[in-house]
Amino acid sequence: MEKRLFIAVGLSLFFLWLYSLLVPKLFPDLAKKPAVPVTASASDTAATVPPAEASTPATAVPATTSAATPVIAPAATVVAESASAEETTTIDTPDVHAVFSNRGAQLVSFTLKSYPEKDGHPVELVRKEAPVGYRPFFIESSDRAMNELANHGLYVVTNGVDRGKGSLEYRISDARGRAIVKRFEFGERYRFSFRIETRGFDGSYRTMIGPGIHEIERTESGQFVVAGNGIVEQAGDIELIKKEKASRLMVLDEPATWIGVEDNYFLAALQPVRPGTGIFRRLDIPAKDEKTQPRQELLAGLNATNGVLEGKAFFGPKEADLLEGYGLESALHLGWFSPIARGLLYALVWIHGFTKNYGWAIVVLTIVIKLALFPLQHKSIVSMRKMQQVQPKVNALREKYKKAKTDPAQRQKLNEEMMKLYQVEGINPMSGCFPILLQLPILWAFYSLLSQAIELRGAEWILWITDLAAKDPYYLTPILMTITMVIQQKLTPTTVDPVQARVLMIMPFVFGFIFKDFPSGLVLYWLVQNVLSIIQQILTNRWWKTHPVETGK
Repeated sequence: MEKRLFIAVGLSLFFLWLYSLLVPKLFPDLAKKPAVPVTASASDTAATVPPAEASTPATAVPATTSAATPVIAPAATVVAESASAEETTTIDTPDVHAVFSNRGAQLVSFTLKSYPEKDGHPVELVRKEAPVGYRPFFIESSDRAMNELANHGLYVVTNGVDRGKGSLEYRISDARGRAIVKRFEFGERYRFSFRIETRGFDGSYRTMIGPGIHEIERTESGQFVVAGNGIVEQAGDIELIKKEKASRLMVLDEPATWIGVEDNYFLAALQPVRPGTGIFRRLDIPAKDEKTQPRQELLAGLNATNGVLEGKAFFGPKEADLLEGYGLESALHLGWFSPIARGLLYALVWIHGFTKNYGWAIVVLTIVIKLALFPLQHKSIVSMRKMQQVQPKVNALREKYKKAKTDPAQRQKLNEEMMKLYQVEGINPMSGCFPILLQLPILWAFYSLLSQAIELRGAEWILWITDLAAKDPYYLTPILMTITMVIQQKLTPTTVDPVQARVLMIMPFVFGFIFKDFPSGLVLYWLVQNVLSIIQQILTNRWWKTHPVETGK
């Protein structure tokens, strides 16, 4: 049974490694409701970004049917209104530093003060390489005049900033009486209100955020990093859109509660006042020079309703409590064992309040898990010891039914007599598997947690472990984990023959190889588990000398 058990665990860990290797490419397959791709036409936005000085091309926008009406009052006298020069306005709060430009009334910078990059600079959620006219809150419309005025015109700005709160109003109009007003109001930590109104244009429009989010590939590269993908909630279900596989234009088939772009740790999202039509669009950005590569970025947006679009915009970290407070909790998608992962996250955050170090918090939580599983693990060890003691009787039965592998009748008879033997001896052959099987969901949950929970991003432990969400740069913890697995395997009672035992000794080295590129926090958890298991096995072996297990009746 131990052979089958080790093979099962080995396969599970192999698939965990394979999953981590392929998840950046296969993650969109978890989507539940496919978006409806719109066939590109001549009126669609060009797939390749035009030069910065060119005007924004026209884009087809689906018609809307809501009865909402614009609130810009018709002007009695048509007077063009625009600014004479470009200017920026800064909103500075304890948490964020936001910069808006009056050219296009767009967001040109949004940095998070509490989240530094590895170089010490605060995280920037607006890509600096985005071309002019493609910054968050730009407008796309089938009306070319609207595109030009909305995204390249110089708006007149009225602002009021006081004690971390800010309100901005941008206004622009042309000589034909066509007008656009954008309003932004800050007051929450990472979320602000927006309202866009238009008058006099022929086509409907949408507003977009992106392209992409966070310059992650330069600072946090690795197989666990997924940057700039789309995410949307529709009717309580989450859909993930991989940017490389996104259609040129995707109109969602159900109203979006919220829509945005994300990476492992940060999210930019729009939450309309009422669920509305969501849009994803792929943007192909050409290389600037020989040193850069062309790339694809994803834009996310919402359709306006009769000229009006309003709601909340979130640009911030995917903290569990923060997202829950904003109604965005589903943005923290922690995989198949999400309830376990969330429980572990809340436990780690609580323990961190005492340890002030997430590495030691993992150690403490591992000890707690070990204590909780101790009764089952002790029962497993006892069962394996009993199995070891009755092994001569098992071998005798197998010798009696030598043709069991090829003869179904003998195989059935052998199984029946084996079950009778286990029943007489008081042995449950499956009890040895339960503790390890219980560990696997926890292992998967820890993996999802360490690659998604921003609380552990950049969290230090000791000495060379400066980021528990990244791999051990010197592979010391995977090496120690392998050594402890070898020791544990030597101490654990077994019923396999010496040849099989030597083959099974390869497994710790296979696990060590798989774990070498895993987050160091996950390796730390498994390492501590091994050390505690070794201690438990030594104490059990000593206890065994004075409390031998009686078999037989």
